[in-house]
Amino acid sequence: LGVIMYLRMGWVVGNAGLRGALIMVLIANLITLFTAFSISSIATNMRMKGGGAYFLISRSLGAEIGGSIGIPLFLAQALVISLYIVGFAESLAFLVPGINQKIITFGTLGVLTVLSLISAGLVIRIQYIILSVIVLSLFSFFTGQMPSFDTAHLASSYEEGYDFWSVFVVFFPAVTGILSGVSLSGDLRDPAKSVPSGTILSVAAGALIYFVIACWFGLAGDRGELRENNLIMVTMARWGPLIFAGIWGATLSSALANILAAPRTLQALARDGIVFGIFRKGRGPNQEPFLATLFTFI
Repeated sequence: LGVIMYLRMGWVVGNAGLRGALIMVLIANLITLFTAFSISSIATNMRMKGGGAYFLISRSLGAEIGGSIGIPLFLAQALVISLYIVGFAESLAFLVPGINQKIITFGTLGVLTVLSLISAGLVIRIQYIILSVIVLSLFSFFTGQMPSFDTAHLASSYEEGYDFWSVFVVFFPAVTGILSGVSLSGDLRDPAKSVPSGTILSVAAGALIYFVIACWFGLAGDRGELRENNLIMVTMARWGPLIFAGIWGATLSSALANILAAPRTLQALARDGIVFGIFRKGRGPNQEPFLATLFTFI
């Protein structure tokens, strides 16, 4: 549950209508569900080590295919950190107009990198606190403006230059967080058990929440405001500050997840001799990827 849910889900419903938005949520979550089934099938048929999705692919299809997928996977995990940090800065700028967003984003990246360097276990414990904040923000949203079938926005009404698939492209990153747990395969006590159950349950929980949020926007929101106000969730909530807390929690949580994931992918690539061997070096009993984390920060 990330920045797209808070800052773009209303825009998706405003353009695609409730009917179109529900179809988008269904297609996106079917893609991630099939991905989860594939991950689960492989994870239960081998002894998993660090490297997450790259490790699974390379051990199933060979080093050549693994490397050709693993390198862009690392780059995607590293660069998507900026999506979440910019989302955090964008919401902060709404509260503090005139704030320098570049300084905020760079400072946030630095703090999150330091946390990930201290310990993956510390980051995971922080995630429990963030999850509680997100749950409270959703409670505030669902107890705010109540839905009504009299004001349902069922049909699409796309802005100029947009259609079903261009809006779908904006929404799809919202469901890709299911790989976060897989990326920590080397840190899990029993990855063959935890990866399948955790990934499939995360797809199911995420799909349910997105379906309900889409219905809430489609039945309770104003069409014009849905398309123009990126903070429509704050407007509709019972207590707006909780939504801001949720945005910050979700964006920082997603950024932290990828700051943990990207270096572990790079470390696994180095251990297989696909990238520079210097990145294989780890620190501590779990061989946490210190140099790979610094490279990801850069």
